[in-house]
Amino acid sequence: MQRSRRRVLAASASLLAAGCVGADPESDRPDQRSPTSSQDGSETDDCTSGIVLTTGPYAPADDLPVSLNETERSIVERAASDGPAAYTTDGSRPLRDGVIVRHDGKFYRTTAEIVAVDAIPAYEMDVSWEAGQTAPDSATVVHFEELPESDRAALESAVLNPESEGEGDGLPQQQLSIRAYPAPYPDGGTDSRLVGNRTWVRWRDRTMRVDVAGDSEETKERRTFEYTLERVATDESALRSFAAERYLVALDDVPEAQRSILTAAIDGRYEECAPASTALSALRERLSEAEQLPHPNDDAWYVALDGERSLLQISEWVH
Repeated sequence: MQRSRRRVLAASASLLAAGCVGADPESDRPDQRSPTSSQDGSETDDCTSGIVLTTGPYAPADDLPVSLNETERSIVERAASDGPAAYTTDGSRPLRDGVIVRHDGKFYRTTAEIVAVDAIPAYEMDVSWEAGQTAPDSATVVHFEELPESDRAALESAVLNPESEGEGDGLPQQQLSIRAYPAPYPDGGTDSRLVGNRTWVRWRDRTMRVDVAGDSEETKERRTFEYTLERVATDESALRSFAAERYLVALDDVPEAQRSILTAAIDGRYEECAPASTALSALRERLSEAEQLPHPNDDAWYVALDGERSLLQISEWVH
């Protein structure tokens, strides 16, 4: 039976409420309505929702620091050498708060604070492109580099994927369709060649149709973030010690029913129908009291059982 799976926050209050912590005062046995599955999930095929535990190797020096794109790396370099680094954007924050980054062999935790918020003019922009697209014979094609700086910045804001920096050129690979994007024009579009026009723009090897409504001025929020770094480790060995002290959850003393769940997860995976059994609910309650790993290992814990350390993840599925 095919199932769709959806990651949710593990050990949240709502999930714990769905379990049955303390429902069986005489034992910590998983109850019969939530059977453990085999590795192929055959025993949960009749469920409409379920809970899955998986484990895997975890090396703090490799897995704890986030991968940085060009923009994020620039912020980290400035913050490490000059102190607080400001970054202004009308999009999402470029670097998360509270993640671990590597710079010059040392490791830091980031702190991001919004220090300024401004309202800037914006115009609705539509951009369309697909592989092989060309402009009509009668159309004039403007090269991206020939556009005023305000137009180039507005197009980059709409089109470039910040997550793709360092991977390819950041432009779409097959097709693109953007509708009513509030393109930022801090100067009100006074020198724009795009505002109020339909323009064919040649950007690298792609010819895009760009429509910017000249009568749809609105405002867009532009935020300035200030980033600071806290050094947490001077080398990989120190980072492993930091990870063990801050995140490692020792589970050697769990009751036998919870240990059976963990052992099954270590052997491959553990799965049961929702709502959670008494044992699983109790295990999740215990994990909820520990600090989860930061991004990129969201909704996961660094755990130790019988001397073995691993990454423990809990997810839910529904169908």
